[in-house]
Amino acid sequence: MRILHTADWHLGHRLYDRDRTPEHRAALAWLLETIEEENVDVLIVAGDIFDVANPSNQARELYYEFLGQLARTKCAAAVIVGGNHDSPAMLDAPKEVLKWLNLHVVGAARTQVQEEVVLIAKPGNEAVDLIVAAVPYLRERDIRRAKSGETSEERLMGLQEGISNHYREVAAAAESVRKNPETPIIATGHLFAGGASDHAEKKSYIYQADEHNIEGGQFPKVFDYVALGHIHRAQRVGGAEHIRYCGSLIPLTFVEGQQVRSVRIVDIGKAGEPITSRQVNVPYFRTLLRLNAELDEVKQALRTAAVAHRNTPKALNNSLPTSWAEIRIKTDEHIPNLRQTLLEVIADATEAGSDGPAVEILRVSQERLTPAPAAAPAEKKQLGELDPEEVFSGIITADGYTPERATELMADFRNLRNWMNDAAE
Repeated sequence: MRILHTADWHLGHRLYDRDRTPEHRAALAWLLETIEEENVDVLIVAGDIFDVANPSNQARELYYEFLGQLARTKCAAAVIVGGNHDSPAMLDAPKEVLKWLNLHVVGAARTQVQEEVVLIAKPGNEAVDLIVAAVPYLRERDIRRAKSGETSEERLMGLQEGISNHYREVAAAAESVRKNPETPIIATGHLFAGGASDHAEKKSYIYQADEHNIEGGQFPKVFDYVALGHIHRAQRVGGAEHIRYCGSLIPLTFVEGQQVRSVRIVDIGKAGEPITSRQVNVPYFRTLLRLNAELDEVKQALRTAAVAHRNTPKALNNSLPTSWAEIRIKTDEHIPNLRQTLLEVIADATEAGSDGPAVEILRVSQERLTPAPAAAPAEKKQLGELDPEEVFSGIITADGYTPERATELMADFRNLRNWMNDAAE
């Protein structure tokens, strides 16, 4: 039985408010080709199919278009579980229809864990070839009840215990329907497993202090493979070959843009036998340049990137959009008109007659080489002392929106506040 493990698609994602649809469309087309070329029997998608709970129509179209095309391949089945970014209700809504296409969706934890167990047989086989414990992202309400007066430490211990218990229960449910002891059982998950190294770039966790969600050794031994999502860098968990994150399908940040993206091909035989697996790297469908250097070095890097884009064969240019750049200039003195200076460098290096620049600058900033003299520390304000607009302004500034988009968001925020105030009155 050959499995392709992927996760963290984040359809609908935007980078500095730029649309990623062309990259996602190309990545999903590549994924379909890989499924065909590798003769994949089962596709596993371990959460975060979408980037937000209420994705755009365009993102939904990408998802359903992919599923429709997948159903026409030789892939016997797909198992798709929800992540912390996904809306369980939205994912689960068409699950009964999709089941007729052998596409099994578990958007949220089920009250009866037996409903998370998926039986898969290859076409023409009467016997079950694979059992999947399709565990989605586990929300706190799915695994425990909060207790009045409990401490943070007690709450975290309760979360860990709830996650472990859920996996034990679903493992037992999977074993209870296994008629042939040689039938392999695999599991999915969308969490942070102890023994994985979270990337420093990640801004938020699923649970408070979720580096202790569950240790790799706590997954039941009955699982021949554990397909995980949530961490965007491919890796083993605690050195175990059979417990893995495959990484995200496309780079979601400029830091991730400097790393390899991948899926994992897993070959499973009889239950209890060692598996074999290998990483398959996903091509980059847009170059993300992360430049952190002095001005002359950055200029040269931009020229090199523009020339590389210019020399790309025309057939490939159709699937290789303009490169995006995040730039930090190291300097002892403020450089006026910095963005314009860099845009001129790109324009000079871009081939005449091109549809647009070879490189688009999404963000540019300046960093002092020599630390400025220490100023008296500003008095820190408590959150309750801040005006809501100050808080929201800080968020959109930190997220790097363009000035125009920031103005639009602030206007929307004010309108929403006014509406809430009117409703309260």
